[in-house]
Amino acid sequence: MKSILKDRIFKSFLNLFSGDMVISVLSIISITFITRTLGVEKYGLLVLIQGICAMVDGLFNFQSWQGFIKFFPQRRDFKEELKKLIKFSYFQDIVTGIITLIIINLLGNLIGSFYEFSRENIFLLRIFSIYICFNIQGTPTGILRVYERFDLLRNQRILTGFLNFILLFLGFYLKETLGYFLLAYMGTYIFQSFLLNYFAYCQLKKHGLEKFYNISMGFNGEFFKFNCLTNINSSLDIPVQYLDNLLIGKFLSLEQLGIYKICKTVTLVLDKIGTPIYQIVYPFFCEQLEKGKRNIVYKRLGIITGILFSIIILGIGFLNIFGFEILSWIFKVDIYKFKGEINFYVLAKGLAVTFIGIHPLFLALGHIKKETVIILIANGIYLLVLWMTLEKYKLYGIIGAYMIQVLLIIILKSLIIFSSSKNKENKLK
Repeated sequence: MKSILKDRIFKSFLNLFSGDMVISVLSIISITFITRTLGVEKYGLLVLIQGICAMVDGLFNFQSWQGFIKFFPQRRDFKEELKKLIKFSYFQDIVTGIITLIIINLLGNLIGSFYEFSRENIFLLRIFSIYICFNIQGTPTGILRVYERFDLLRNQRILTGFLNFILLFLGFYLKETLGYFLLAYMGTYIFQSFLLNYFAYCQLKKHGLEKFYNISMGFNGEFFKFNCLTNINSSLDIPVQYLDNLLIGKFLSLEQLGIYKICKTVTLVLDKIGTPIYQIVYPFFCEQLEKGKRNIVYKRLGIITGILFSIIILGIGFLNIFGFEILSWIFKVDIYKFKGEINFYVLAKGLAVTFIGIHPLFLALGHIKKETVIILIANGIYLLVLWMTLEKYKLYGIIGAYMIQVLLIIILKSLIIFSSSKNKENKLK
């Protein structure tokens, strides 16, 4: 127990997780402010507008944190080279953010026509999309992670969560409209990005790198290529991240979209466990593999997977004994009516979180091109299953397609990792 408490990964996880748990609780309460003010159907419309912007943002707005973490160890001791990397990374983030904002505004009428939006709703979509131009989070996130300032990432999330909570509470108290709640989220996103960049700047100043913008950055082809591949992979994953919300909003109903969002909210705690682990172990895996310490990496992966599996089992048990009663009281919705769908979604999300460590290991091992192929295969099957099951099985069909996609990626990546490990051992022999 002493060695676990002293472990840097465990300490970093506690920093992020403590902040994320606070945010999870605030998020659940915040959603009740919206559903009680607007109703489930208008809440579904809010989720749809957010989902459209997030999807376009995910497709075109590059976030460079993975590339920054990957190339940082090679330049750690060379300040001039590191400054070039920081400037080039920021340049990519800013340019793609502006391009994304232009694209979503050019497509505004087309999107509105597809979803049969009113003029008012198209206007709200355009206004809300402004946050994308300020969504410069890739490089500052990478900076804070490589210097292991997970406490600052925690503080940023907590402060942002409290601001969002206050703004949504004011909307509930004053009985505001949909437009107010969208502006509240937009303001929160902009504040979140500003705070993240401020913390990153403070960290750069501490290491004498704050004047990176004065240096001639040049063109880093290797970094650009890696960033393109990671962002293409992220874009290929867009169907799983956002398409479910958009299809429910189009082919089922806004009310069902609101319920589905509540399903996702229930599993928010699982995301808050899995996401910090990915963020923490990726730079750790890169560092250990650079030193040739594969055994340490595989040992940590096994421990993390075992702990996460235990947490998921306990979580499912708690949900079914106490959780549904609590949720029915919080949301003022008959949650028991959707007990099967929620349990099914928790199981699917639980599998994804349990094996979260495989993804940063796969990337750290350099299988970026293979990841592209795996995501193409898994998401192609996901879309096929979704098309076959959506109309007949509704939410069950969407969740089932997601579970198949999760299992396919886990299995294929595990096989490649095992195969590369065997080949490495044979070469050493």
